[in-house]
Amino acid sequence: MKKNFYIIFLLPLSCYFIIAGCAKEYSYEGGNNPIVIDTIQSPAHAYVCPSCPGNDIFLENKWSLLDDTLLRCGIIDTAIVSPERTGFTFFGPSSCSEDTGIVMTILLDTIHLNRDLTNVTFSRSAFYYYDNVLHTYIYMSAQLSPFTVTLLSYNHQTKLAWGTFSGFAYKTGGGGSSIRSGKFKVKLH
Repeated sequence: MKKNFYIIFLLPLSCYFIIAGCAKEYSYEGGNNPIVIDTIQSPAHAYVCPSCPGNDIFLENKWSLLDDTLLRCGIIDTAIVSPERTGFTFFGPSSCSEDTGIVMTILLDTIHLNRDLTNVTFSRSAFYYYDNVLHTYIYMSAQLSPFTVTLLSYNHQTKLAWGTFSGFAYKTGGGGSSIRSGKFKVKLH
């Protein structure tokens, strides 16, 4: 039970502090240099990211998703597997804005990443689409609304995993969005 507490609570929390700790600090010392502004388009949902069309397929170290109707995508620069190999977290920045990205944590229940797996669905997962400038989340899944991840394939020899995710995510300012057609492909060392 103590191990589950660490995986369920501390792993996503530690990811948050890692991401929040990596936020850019801006200062203006004077002169002719322009002040750096937030790169998130306003309103965030009216912007179609030019990098994403064509990247909504399974590409290694990439993620993509649809939030209601808009396609979002990015890279996966970090993947962490729990010591017991009963869960994993991956995260990475968005191609749409250098200030945003996702964090996904998937708990595998009684399954371990110690053998090949195909078409296994997990409902214990956490999804965050973060904003590093405002130090908040654009979207965040909640325990009340199921957020599922289907591991379509995990090859234990190569450690390559790919799958899909979907569910309801809440917006920071209220309301929510349906996250659909989420895809990821990553090596889980």
